[in-house]
Amino acid sequence: MSAKARAVITIVGAALLLGASLLGSEATAVASALIGIVLAIGWPYLIELPHPGAARRVIVGTSIAAALVAYFFSMRELTFLAGFVVIAAFVAEMARKDGRPRLLEQISGTVSGAMLGLMSALWVRSLSVTELGGQAVRAVLLAIIVATFLEMLIPHSLKHLRHIVYIAGGFIGALMFLLFAEIPWYWAAISGIVAGIILAVFDSILRRLPPATRRRPGTALAMVPLCAGALVSYCLSLLL
Repeated sequence: MSAKARAVITIVGAALLLGASLLGSEATAVASALIGIVLAIGWPYLIELPHPGAARRVIVGTSIAAALVAYFFSMRELTFLAGFVVIAAFVAEMARKDGRPRLLEQISGTVSGAMLGLMSALWVRSLSVTELGGQAVRAVLLAIIVATFLEMLIPHSLKHLRHIVYIAGGFIGALMFLLFAEIPWYWAAISGIVAGIILAVFDSILRRLPPATRRRPGTALAMVPLCAGALVSYCLSLLL
């Protein structure tokens, strides 16, 4: 899978969440769970875990549970679920009967993927924090879409500037949203810059992994900005 293909998948996922946010919390909960499930399919292969099946089950279960908890309950219960994820990762490893090779790597990789899946549920919580939560969600998603699109367009000779393009694209995307909403421009600008920084950080960390060029790992990598971006959206909702 090429970098442009991953970018297209990220944009499609962001557009799905954007449309779901317009329909309400129910649709957003379903969309966030789907993002986590897609992440789970390829995450164990992206970071080359020794036992992909166990990690995949934990991440899928966490993503679905997080979406339900975020919709029906509050941030307090979602925090409890985050702690339970660590226990679930250990229980999943205790159920293995293959000698548990590379146990520490397996547990840390499972927990990190599950936490990303849990973070995707923050799109749902963002809608519930305030009546402006929907605008915060859409501002961050538009920032992700514009930043990813601009990075996809830069020529190969300028790829060393892609991190700057991510940050500038996030800034531009968030400010573009101000054409349709009434939120303080400085909060929108800051959230767009932070979203761009998150894109740049995960791009630096994960895109160099050899499995990222394969289909399932590459798809999982495309979901990472959508999971991490939910945290930016939630913080922006709190500030508004």
